[in-house]
Amino acid sequence: MNEAPSPNDRDLLARFAGGDRAALGDLAERHERRLLGLAMGLLGSRELAEEAVQDSWIRVVQSAAGFDQRAEVRTWLYRIVINRSRDIARRERSQRARRNGKAPPTEAPASAEPELRAAVRRAMGELTAFEREAVLLCCHADLTHAQAAAILQIPLGTLKSRVRTALSRLERSLRSEATA
Repeated sequence: MNEAPSPNDRDLLARFAGGDRAALGDLAERHERRLLGLAMGLLGSRELAEEAVQDSWIRVVQSAAGFDQRAEVRTWLYRIVINRSRDIARRERSQRARRNGKAPPTEAPASAEPELRAAVRRAMGELTAFEREAVLLCCHADLTHAQAAAILQIPLGTLKSRVRTALSRLERSLRSEATA
C-alpha cells in the first residue's frame, strides 16, 4: 500500500490559505509542542505560554494568505511566538509594577528533578531576555544558529555571541549553586 508523502509546511500553509481548514490542524500538530516549549521558556508560565501560542495561531490565520513562500514556515512561526511572548512579558512587567508583586517563576523541563529544575529556573532567570531567546531557540527548539539568527533578525555573529555568553553564565550559575 503506497501512501502519499506528507505535505511540507509550505504546502500545508498554502492549502490553509486556500480554504483547507484541516491543513492548519496538521501544521499545528507538527509545531505546537515546540512552540509551547519556546513560549514557556520565554515567559516562565504555562498559562502565559499557552496564551502566546494561541495568539500566535490567530496571527497565522490572519497572515497565512500573505506568507512569503521563500521563507521557512517554521522560522516564521517561531518569530510570531517570540514577538507575542515579548508583548505578553511587557504586559506582565507593567502589571507587576502596578501591583508591586513578584515575577512568576521560569519553568524548567518537567523531566528534571525538582532541585535541578529549580536551579535551572534560577539560572535562566539571571539571563537577559535576548540571551534566553537565543539559548531557547538553539538548544530547546533545535534550530541552527543561522535559523535562530534569522528568527531574531540579528547577525549570525551576534547570535553566536549571545548563545556563548548565555551558556557560560548558565554554567557558572549552576556550578556555583552545586558547590553552595
